[in-house]
Amino acid sequence: MNESTMPASSAPAHPFPMTFGQLFDRTYRLMRANLRLFLGIAAVPSSAIFVVFAAITGIFFVTLAPQISGGVAPPPTMPLCLLGVFIGAFYLILPLVYALYMPAASYAATQADRGATVTLCEAYAVGWRRFGRHLWLMILCLLYILVPVLACLLVVGLGAILMHFAMAGNSGPLVSFLLIPLGMLLYLALAVYSVLIMLRFSLAYPACVVEQLPAWASLQRSAQLTKGAKGRIFLVLLVVYALTYAVSMVCMVVFFAVGALVALVAVLAQVTPGSPAFVPLICLAALGVLVVMIITCMFSYAAFTTALAVLYHDQRLRTDGHLSAPGQLAEAQA
Repeated sequence: MNESTMPASSAPAHPFPMTFGQLFDRTYRLMRANLRLFLGIAAVPSSAIFVVFAAITGIFFVTLAPQISGGVAPPPTMPLCLLGVFIGAFYLILPLVYALYMPAASYAATQADRGATVTLCEAYAVGWRRFGRHLWLMILCLLYILVPVLACLLVVGLGAILMHFAMAGNSGPLVSFLLIPLGMLLYLALAVYSVLIMLRFSLAYPACVVEQLPAWASLQRSAQLTKGAKGRIFLVLLVVYALTYAVSMVCMVVFFAVGALVALVAVLAQVTPGSPAFVPLICLAALGVLVVMIITCMFSYAAFTTALAVLYHDQRLRTDGHLSAPGQLAEAQA
């Protein structure tokens, strides 16, 4: 379903630019009404993270299990090699997962904000249908951040080499005194630049999905929509982050409180590192931590994509004055 085929009754609840309070209220209502769908969509990237962390936890467990059970640990060379393989695969697979998730989540959230209902399969069908475009959009966003990072690392590396040679002479302390503040300024500038780039392209995926734009045009459209509104978008996302962080902390506190009670019962039952029940309890504790992590990740992803969908429609109303059909927007971009 696209905007051109939507019935009039599926228009946004607020067909005019919204205030901060209205943005948060709209995001909350969409989350509450579509929580099951949004969490189901967010389960894909969260599960990918869960699998990686479970594998890493398993490797550490295999390495440390003999010591935990009171035996002698085997040489950890092979598990550490597997750990490096899993981390490398994680950084290669994660962009592919997010290139599938972001358009699916954006489609579901924007359609919900327009009053339409989609299923999980329909949302991921949208993400898969133009997967190459969505992946290229992900790569372009990463390049905008990684290229300056590499440039800064190059500058810091050259500075370290110059400092190494300068320290052989009398000017070594002076060069060190100058390079340390320079490194701090570069780090600060890089952090500010990364935040600005993320804000500039924060609406790229909703624009790509809703307006059916190619990757580069989606970046341009996001830059157009966020022009003069980055501070506003930042504050909205900051509040969403604070709320999701608070929810995550509550979940962790509840989990650790339950874990403390279980540990107390285990101590009273005289479960020691050499007991048969000790290793299974450790495994259950690690599994519980991973489950809490995946649940909090799902909630955070759903909250952010919902907020971005609301912001996207709000910025379109502020920029265009109306919500045009995808065909009209594509012609305007051509």
